[in-house]
Amino acid sequence: MEPQPRQPPALPEELVEEILPRFPPEDPARLVRAALVCRTWCRVVAGPGFRRRFRQFHRTPPMLGFLCNFGDENSDHFDREFARFVLTSSFRPPRAECHNWHVLASRHGRVLLYSWKCEGLSDNAFAIWDPITDERVELPIVQEYLNCLIWSAAVLCAGDEKWDYLDCCHGPFRVVIVATRLEQFNAYVYSSEAGSWSQQTSQLPPPSDGLHLAVPNAVAENALYFAIGYGSDLLMYDLATQEISAINPHVSLDGQRFALLTMDTGWLGFAIEKDFKLYLWSREVGPEGDAGWTQSRVMDLKKLLLIGPRSY
Repeated sequence: MEPQPRQPPALPEELVEEILPRFPPEDPARLVRAALVCRTWCRVVAGPGFRRRFRQFHRTPPMLGFLCNFGDENSDHFDREFARFVLTSSFRPPRAECHNWHVLASRHGRVLLYSWKCEGLSDNAFAIWDPITDERVELPIVQEYLNCLIWSAAVLCAGDEKWDYLDCCHGPFRVVIVATRLEQFNAYVYSSEAGSWSQQTSQLPPPSDGLHLAVPNAVAENALYFAIGYGSDLLMYDLATQEISAINPHVSLDGQRFALLTMDTGWLGFAIEKDFKLYLWSREVGPEGDAGWTQSRVMDLKKLLLIGPRSY
């Protein structure tokens, strides 16, 4: 009778802590299977420091899916809209849809929702949603913005420019609303630490064009940037001083399809799409402290998206 093979020795826990963060981030189901191997592996994956080590190793977060708004095409009522998390990986969120909620923005693991159904009728029009855990925190409404013709909003961590964003989804956050009211720009800030909205923090006489709502805002250089009109100007909200100012990008964006970006350097950038090419511009500071715009890259979308000639 042949002797039974010996069980291989268990891996030391410190070695497991080095192996598991190297799992591919685009397939989170592997971490779930790893946690089911034994109690030691489960303790490592569920430990408070694993998420930080995992993000530090991979740096660039994987794309698990994207958020978009859907609605009834035959209805003019905004309360028929709902936010949906569209999957692009093996990740399965606890809730894929949020009915009667509209996606406004997302950043640092949080999604800012707005309920069109509750406008002017409820004390809970905004909410912060974590699609990973399905936690949702409803915010009190800020009454002043209801009288505004055009407004935009953003969510971000409550830290300053030195804040470590690797694991801030459980920390304090801020929601910033910038709106046009009484022929001027106003800003309102919600603090999760205070649990309330601040008073009107800053005012600025607006230019002839209002906010460009189709262009998402961006965080760069410890400031929030919003597009004005068709890109002739940018609205900057300084997160430290809580002041609003308008800046000229000195790059022609009028009539262009563009998006504001946060570059790897932390500076503001934007992308322009024209003739199936994506032009990336970034803001750079010269040796004497003067800032300017530089075209850093051109991407051929036909090659990237494998777009070929059509046959009819």
